[in-house]
Amino acid sequence: MAAPAVTDSILRNARFISYPKQVAYLIASFIALVSLCHLISVAHRYATRKRVYSGKRTSASLSRIPPALVDSITALTMRWTIHIGSSYSLNLAEVGLVIGYIGVLLSWTFVNTTTLEGQLVDPHYYADRAGTIAASQLPLMVALGMKNNLISALTGIGFDKLNFLHRMSARTIVILAWIHGGGRVTLGSIGAFGWINAHSLVLLTIRPIRERSYELFLIIHFVLAFIFILTTYFHTAGMIMTYFGPWPSMIVWGLDRFLSMAKVVVFNFAYFNPWSKSSKALDANVEVLSHHFIKVTIRRPKYFYWRPGQSAYLSFPAVSSFPFESHPFTMSTIYDGSSADGNKLTFFLRVRKGFTARLMKAASQDQTYKVFVNGPYSSPPILVGYQSVMLFAGGSGVTFTLPLFLSLIKRAKQNEATCSKLTFVWVIRDADQIKWLEGVLSSAIEDLPATISVSIKLYVTSVLDDPETFEEDDSSKDSIEEEKMPSTGSSQDNSKLLESSLTSLDQGRPDVNALIQDEIMADTGPISINVCGTKSLAEAVRQAVRVPRPMDVLRGGPTISLHIEPFGL
Repeated sequence: MAAPAVTDSILRNARFISYPKQVAYLIASFIALVSLCHLISVAHRYATRKRVYSGKRTSASLSRIPPALVDSITALTMRWTIHIGSSYSLNLAEVGLVIGYIGVLLSWTFVNTTTLEGQLVDPHYYADRAGTIAASQLPLMVALGMKNNLISALTGIGFDKLNFLHRMSARTIVILAWIHGGGRVTLGSIGAFGWINAHSLVLLTIRPIRERSYELFLIIHFVLAFIFILTTYFHTAGMIMTYFGPWPSMIVWGLDRFLSMAKVVVFNFAYFNPWSKSSKALDANVEVLSHHFIKVTIRRPKYFYWRPGQSAYLSFPAVSSFPFESHPFTMSTIYDGSSADGNKLTFFLRVRKGFTARLMKAASQDQTYKVFVNGPYSSPPILVGYQSVMLFAGGSGVTFTLPLFLSLIKRAKQNEATCSKLTFVWVIRDADQIKWLEGVLSSAIEDLPATISVSIKLYVTSVLDDPETFEEDDSSKDSIEEEKMPSTGSSQDNSKLLESSLTSLDQGRPDVNALIQDEIMADTGPISINVCGTKSLAEAVRQAVRVPRPMDVLRGGPTISLHIEPFGL
């Protein structure tokens, strides 16, 4: 019996199914590769955490080629940025990732679209295929936007950073929707309705619109995203792509919602238990530190454990503008079951318009506030296997660097493997801010073991006239406008912290480049640099380490890891 003749319809249908799968496998393979690199990097740092470094350069060694190559590639791709407008920038790795992702999707959309009669780029081939490829990317798009993120756990990339990829994926899907629906969508169809919703979502994610009213954005985003996934499900009903696109997307989204709600219930169970006598103990104390900062202290919920530098979502029903309104803030404390402070969650909040302004207005020293805690989230760096660690913070960015600092010192005091040199740099507007952390910093640097050298460098910029300072939030125009309170100088009188030989206090901004270059010249082991501050501070650190140093690394110089935490999380 003769084999059936191959027709355009048979070829189209075969590629209609196979090409989206190929794209999915390729992207999954890339995520697996990044995860493997992350695992190898962490394993190597743990394996070398007890290594002692000589401090002297030697002649170039061939065995140093791999670290020199990795360090140079990292410097070029991760620390050189392209600025888009006045408030947005992408490093070269992000630009390459965007171009590569779009290139893969468009290549698989338009490849092999010639008919058997020789017609090039036939719409019957690429239009439906664009739709199936777009549908296959829905689970990835949803997964990248989740707080409980498996991709983040595997790759070590924080969910906040994956949000950029979430938006990029969504915008690429809209491009494919244009290709899929161009000239073929019937007005009023389910597909057209989903198409309109997708465009509305993309427009809402433009930064100026998103930041103008973030709480309103979250509500509208939730509604439109739900409608988009639902319409995509009905649009693909009866097709195999339903099981590759809409269904997995719903499962991923539902799992994230379930895990988030489970955390809220477990960590705040006393609030949900009408017979509980300990619910009041979970309430938060809110203290006004200045016109621009408030301090929130909460007792650590049972079963709540976190890594230094992680964040948690806080929801205050008394000041929320709508039910379940919550915002992420970094925990400035570390877990220590042996001390009272180690069983507290402390947050320093920068006051802006919106939620923090309402919380500041309602704050009272004689009152506690019901608060729901959901976390922990984010993926801070694992500071193991480094000879030197440098921590740079501007203003409230210290909530990220402080727990890293305390954790490293705690490990050193417990004779655990840690860095041999630790530098803590904090840039502040007013010297009075020092007293917020004076007690915890003074206690930390007491009885330091000889295995670690600690340096605390404080910089006060209130004497500067230039508004673009390292400690001032770039969005300070959104903060509550009040007359500036004069410094009382109390933070400098009889200060145990400032009297320590480990602490220095200077006026003005730090010379970031000089601090980092001095550390590079003095070390031969790996250096970890961690930053949480304004764009100007982050950019100053990037500029200090963006030039590749292959020959220095070959001669025994240090490799450099840079982590920049988003400011304002």
